[in-house]
Amino acid sequence: MHFQTFFIILFSSFFISCNKAPLPTEVDSLESLSLKQEIASKILSKTNNIRNTQELTDLVQDDEMDILATLHSDNMINYDFFDHEDHQGKSPSDRASDLNYTYSKLAENIGYVPWFENVSSCGDTRSAEAIAECVVEGWKNSPGHYANMIGDFVELGVGVAFTKDSVAYFTQVFRTR
Repeated sequence: MHFQTFFIILFSSFFISCNKAPLPTEVDSLESLSLKQEIASKILSKTNNIRNTQELTDLVQDDEMDILATLHSDNMINYDFFDHEDHQGKSPSDRASDLNYTYSKLAENIGYVPWFENVSSCGDTRSAEAIAECVVEGWKNSPGHYANMIGDFVELGVGVAFTKDSVAYFTQVFRTR
């Protein structure tokens, strides 16, 4: 089953304006697990805020879906692709099955946003709050991604990974068992 259309067009408008900002001083690097967890937590919260406006129940953070999402974000960087189908030709449901994760319904959103001072349509994305807001707003403004966000799902996993040139890749995996 093929999921939502590519996010490339949507996020091409978010690309870099000019100056690369220095890494945050409060963490050792963008590879900091705590920064990634903070961003993931904010993405979950912002997604649930959108669901609440539609009087839908909150999605519950799920460790298995976090693992699945993180593996995909890491793979997009490590194997230089941006797609729901991974470098081995596997879909989100294939990857979930490979890990023995059960589901009755599964969907995925992907995106990327640079960690820069001046990102078109987002401004300064050099904080967990700002970069999470930027990617969630992008998904909200994309009909297919928005449909996943307000879909009939129970759990959510979020994976965040950074390239060496400070571009964050995001994966959301929605699941109903």
